[in-house]
Amino acid sequence: MNDAAGGIAVLAAFALVIAVPIALATHRRAPDKVVTTGTAGGRTGMAIHPRRGHPLAPATAWVVALGVTGLGVYYLGSSVYAAAFFIAAGLFLVYLMWSRTSGRAGDGTITLTPDGIHQLWAGSEVSVPWDHVRGLVTTPTDFIVETTAAPRQIHHMPPFLSRRRVLTADAVSLPRRNLPTLPFQEMVELYSTSPAARAELGTDEAIQRARGMLADAT
Repeated sequence: MNDAAGGIAVLAAFALVIAVPIALATHRRAPDKVVTTGTAGGRTGMAIHPRRGHPLAPATAWVVALGVTGLGVYYLGSSVYAAAFFIAAGLFLVYLMWSRTSGRAGDGTITLTPDGIHQLWAGSEVSVPWDHVRGLVTTPTDFIVETTAAPRQIHHMPPFLSRRRVLTADAVSLPRRNLPTLPFQEMVELYSTSPAARAELGTDEAIQRARGMLADAT
């Protein structure tokens, strides 16, 4: 009976550490946390972050990663296969969290600077100069930037973890999961065709205007 109760308690605790990060991930951020000043390539610009997430989410994700690893260590004395599975899964989660905490992974934030468009997503860093932008196609999952030259990509994680849907000599996809409902189409058209307008990127005026649009949309 005690063993059964202990098993139920372990399962309940495991379900809790899984449910809490999911619940925190649905938290809606305020506009001033979604649109901020950011830097890319040494230039200051406007950073557009995912609209959902909670400050405690990374900490709880670390708890999950370490808990899964600890569960594997617990099984070492009774089941080698279970121990190997949980330890491998836990170490993989630890690696993902380390990459996220160290800034190697990125969360899909799009930064618009006077030089161009920048995104770091799942370890794939892409930069597209404004002079290379031909247009933007919006799909349910991605912004596809059409270019006149091959986009520059840097992998900060293994390539199989940071594969983009589109990456060709004349286009690159920027995943838009959880990004806010801003008029990206019009923004990209403006800054790619008007060098004079790019100077406002990163200024308080441009950021406040974007936050206002986001607040109205919300």
